[in-house]
Amino acid sequence: MAASQMCWLSRQRAECMALPAGPHWQYRATMSSPAPHTLADDTPRCDPWTEDSLGFSNFSMRMAEALVGQFAPNGYVVGLHGEWGSGKSTVLNFVRRHLEKWKEEGRPDMANVEWFDFEPWIVSGHQDLASAFFKVLSEKLGDAADKRSWYKRNAAAAIDLGAPPLIDAVSNLGIILDHTGGAASKAGAKFTKGAIKKAADRWLSEPSLQKSYDALVKRLRKADRRFVVFVDDIDRLTSDEIRAVMQMVKTVGRLPNVTYCLAYDRDIVWSALREMAPGDGARSGYAEKIVQHELEVPVASRSGLMRMLEGSLPTLPPPPRRGIRWAEMLQGGVQRWVRHPRDVIRIGNAMHFAWAALKDEVDAYDILCMEGLRLFDRKVFTWVRDNRALLLGEGMSYPQGEKEAENAAEQLSRTLSEDARADIVPILRLLFPNKSNIFGGRRGFTTERWSDVVARRGIATPAGFSAYFGMARSPASVPKTVVDEAAGPGVATERHVQLIDAMIALHDELGNSLVGQYLQEVNHRIDKFAGDDLKSLLRALVDRADEIFTVDGDSGLFGPASSHRLLIGSIMEQLGPEQSFAVLHDIFTSSDSVVGLSAMYVDLGRALGAIPTEGAFAREYIEPERLEELAALLLPKILAADQADTLTELPHYYEVARAWSHIAGVDAPRAWLAREALRDAHTLAKISRGLLGSSYDGGETHYSLYSAPETDLYDLDALRTACKRFADASHLSQADKARVDALREGLAILARQDEARRRREEDRE
Repeated sequence: MAASQMCWLSRQRAECMALPAGPHWQYRATMSSPAPHTLADDTPRCDPWTEDSLGFSNFSMRMAEALVGQFAPNGYVVGLHGEWGSGKSTVLNFVRRHLEKWKEEGRPDMANVEWFDFEPWIVSGHQDLASAFFKVLSEKLGDAADKRSWYKRNAAAAIDLGAPPLIDAVSNLGIILDHTGGAASKAGAKFTKGAIKKAADRWLSEPSLQKSYDALVKRLRKADRRFVVFVDDIDRLTSDEIRAVMQMVKTVGRLPNVTYCLAYDRDIVWSALREMAPGDGARSGYAEKIVQHELEVPVASRSGLMRMLEGSLPTLPPPPRRGIRWAEMLQGGVQRWVRHPRDVIRIGNAMHFAWAALKDEVDAYDILCMEGLRLFDRKVFTWVRDNRALLLGEGMSYPQGEKEAENAAEQLSRTLSEDARADIVPILRLLFPNKSNIFGGRRGFTTERWSDVVARRGIATPAGFSAYFGMARSPASVPKTVVDEAAGPGVATERHVQLIDAMIALHDELGNSLVGQYLQEVNHRIDKFAGDDLKSLLRALVDRADEIFTVDGDSGLFGPASSHRLLIGSIMEQLGPEQSFAVLHDIFTSSDSVVGLSAMYVDLGRALGAIPTEGAFAREYIEPERLEELAALLLPKILAADQADTLTELPHYYEVARAWSHIAGVDAPRAWLAREALRDAHTLAKISRGLLGSSYDGGETHYSLYSAPETDLYDLDALRTACKRFADASHLSQADKARVDALREGLAILARQDEARRRREEDRE
């Protein structure tokens, strides 16, 4: 990271820590840490009476009844099929608990029933599996000492009696027999007589599989006991291991009075068996020769899974009661993703991670949808991540950008199946309602208002997108908690002033204040404000107009000053003419902000048609005749500032000059502007703001003189003189220097045009 970026980030952290805390908000860095959450693991449930949230208890009880109620004189294999994560292990645990309960209760039919788990993943190789299984079952029988000591004693005696000839013969043949039936080639290594003797001893120390099998058959028939053998998680083994386990079951599955209960995902196990059976293993009947009866894990009810999910999620704000957005997310996304208990665990844990980082900064249900896409529709998630510019419209011009976005969406659609498209497209339109047309909707169609998307900090907003993929609020965006507080009930004017000042102090990577973004976001929530709260906010906006206009910088049409005006207009629309005038009269009486009052007066005059402006349309924020009452309150403040020579300190001149000229005539403000233009380069740069338009190209701002400057208000000759006088002013900022240069060039062009026009008129005469 560049040193300048590190400095900026450090500055942002310091500024954030310095934000004033109020009754409704405190910056995250100063908040106490919440109690840690225990993440759910993949441990299956064990108690069918207290942990059965998905209706598995009755099924497991009936399965247990079937296992103990059937005799298997020649052995039997039952399969329990369920997709990965569907709850197979939970079902088997419940079956065991039912068996334990019946055993403890002394049920007569349980007297000779035993059960145990066989865990194949701790043993490798078909011969090893069978040997290990025989050993476990023999230990469970425990009715008589086996012949192991006899084998070992006699085998050792045989080796000792004929050791040299036997060892020499085996060494010459290059073969070592071991207890697994394997063989090692002499070519691979040079074997010593001691090593061969040890290998032979190990091999002879165990009876052969066939002898073990025969012995077990006899003992099982004699014992009059029944065994249930649970073999779980077969689908977690490798293909080779799966085949070894199933071969073992097929080989020794005929042990009398032994019922095997195998749990697996059929698709995984059958696929592994196809490689050892001719053709299609499932169609060939090979698998059916092993598994004689198969059960299906019950499909968890949708309502049960949703209750389970609700309990596994962090505490989220409730979804809006009105509207269908959450219902569509639930139907097209969440219910499709959450099909098994393990899906609930995955998305629940994912949400706890994401919400811990993004709480109160990104819409909770957008996060839930994005986490669902990440876990279950990774291709779509990656597409969203990689197409920020297209989805947010950043740096994209219309219509080329829109066409490019449509092409990208079409490419994504072609990679999805028809069923997936039917579910994914509605989700993407919900996440990005401003771009719903690129996913197949009609142009301009959205499922919700854009102001609502911004207010909830959706993934479709730059701040929401950056926060989600960065797992934290972007330092270049306004904290959502600040806007939440501002839009909350009962916020006093003083608190609004504090919040505005705090946002003025925050800056993006380019050094621009975030106050404009803050005012825009508050504007998006303006319909949430009550009447008294609107009045408090309006007073604060007028009170801080000078500061907001000062930081406006080069933001142009979409900067803080513009956002300030738009927010004031929205407030007055909400209040209505009568309440608006009442609060405005109070503000014009008590406020000393000449810039704020003048800007508000000019905007009101334009909206009412009293002050001419290009492209405006009438809005009666107040009754037209009331504008004169406000003028009577404003003019003395302007004249007093002029008399005290404090007008020169204002950040902008245009609003004051225009309001002054409309109220008292053009002569006094025209003379004042001419005088200020000649005062120094800084005041000339301020005056130029009212005469220049701006455009942006490649991140640079370009200025140009309006085609028809207001000659009634501006003395163009005085401005030309001032431009010549301060042409070489080196103490100006780069932006102010560019403005003065643009003003000088524009006035020169205008003078040449006037001269050409004059000559054409003379020629016609």
